[in-house]
Amino acid sequence: RGFNTSSVVYQTSVRAGVLLQRDPIVTQPAGKFEEATDRYFDWLHFISADRFPRDFFFKKGSTAESKWMDQEDIRAGEWFFDAASKPVVKSVKRVVHEDDMIEKSEVSKPIVINSRETEADATGDQRSLERRLDRTLYLVVKDAKGEWVLPQGGVNDEELLHQAARRNLKEMCGGGMSVWMVGNGPVGHSKSGEASTFYIKGHILAGQANANEKLASEFKWITREEIEKTVSAEYWLAVKDMLSTI
Repeated sequence: RGFNTSSVVYQTSVRAGVLLQRDPIVTQPAGKFEEATDRYFDWLHFISADRFPRDFFFKKGSTAESKWMDQEDIRAGEWFFDAASKPVVKSVKRVVHEDDMIEKSEVSKPIVINSRETEADATGDQRSLERRLDRTLYLVVKDAKGEWVLPQGGVNDEELLHQAARRNLKEMCGGGMSVWMVGNGPVGHSKSGEASTFYIKGHILAGQANANEKLASEFKWITREEIEKTVSAEYWLAVKDMLSTI
């Protein structure tokens, strides 16, 4: 007969959660070094390029030609080398006769650049997805215990982890969100007592959260730094490595 062995079974509670994020919508503002680098390489391209045949591309007196001449004079006036070696630059602008002027109806509308700061940024509305457009936002909820956490819940018998994560998200935050789950495996976990919560990563594509008051009284879409200030210190240590710095 084989050896008799005794096994010890540790009773642990497994939970499934969702790390749901909204990706950045706009690029982050360029720093001073990046702006200077872009300007320098743009200038290098300008001085090394062949002469531009503007008469072939632009109609005389057109708005496009006027804008090009303004930009050409600005670039020609720049010099990144020794100031003593800067050549004398002649303006590319020419006298436009009345016959060459373009009717006002043909003038293109000016391009208006929208502000990076939205109404939600101005009002401090952390429930809105239209805030902090250059940063990754994460969905956090205030659970029945009054603690701010990532959406999570229990795992039913014979239920797979990613299935439980989807169900918990829908039960806690409603079915009004279109969500794409990156995979079926967890990207991290947290532990509270004997309970271990495993998180499945997802991206919100459309819609908005609608907290179930029985499971979550509030919700927020906040950045990594805001999460650190919102959740407990112990919970932050557990989830911080799952969060993007962008």
